[in-house]
Amino acid sequence: MSLIPKVKCGRCDRSYSGLKNKCPHCGAGRSRSGKRASDWGDGPARRMIKVLLLLTLVITTVSLAFLDLSVDPVEATPPDRPGTAQGPGTEENGENGGEDEEGPPLPFITPQPTPPPVQVTSVDIHWRGKGRYNDMTIPRGGTIELWSEIFPTDADADINWTVDNNAIAMITVNHEDNRYVYLEARSVGQTIVRVTAGDESAQVIVRVRG
Repeated sequence: MSLIPKVKCGRCDRSYSGLKNKCPHCGAGRSRSGKRASDWGDGPARRMIKVLLLLTLVITTVSLAFLDLSVDPVEATPPDRPGTAQGPGTEENGENGGEDEEGPPLPFITPQPTPPPVQVTSVDIHWRGKGRYNDMTIPRGGTIELWSEIFPTDADADINWTVDNNAIAMITVNHEDNRYVYLEARSVGQTIVRVTAGDESAQVIVRVRG
């Protein structure tokens, strides 16, 4: 039994396919009231065709939906650019080492205690041509250079000079090196010049003659 109904020509009474509008035998046009070649009417055949088309459409739709579900969606990824979160030289790709990038732990370094300052153990006063003394005599109006020496030499201490009586003798400290001073005898008499470094001090008696 054919799915496509056949009709009989009204002129030559021959059967032909219902899809044709004219009889292939005599060329007569097909009329709507033309005879059918079989009892298989247009209604069941058309319904069968519609059912087949509907089944095909359903199967196609289900297949496409299944394919869409089985494929992971691909997210759009912007191109890599320097300075972006995915570009070269950022923390995500591991280049240049960002602040948040974890690395091997740094070794613990024990801080060393600061050594105490070196204390002065002794201090002396010297002047040229006389060696080491604690008493000197100079003429009025004369000038002599004095300097101090501390022990140990790497001791950390300020050096201060003083004169008991500035009317008899006056000192001028060398601003480039305060270990050195110039002493000027101003009037006849006797005074004491002292130098202090840390907790230690030394002194010399200065006698000014006329």
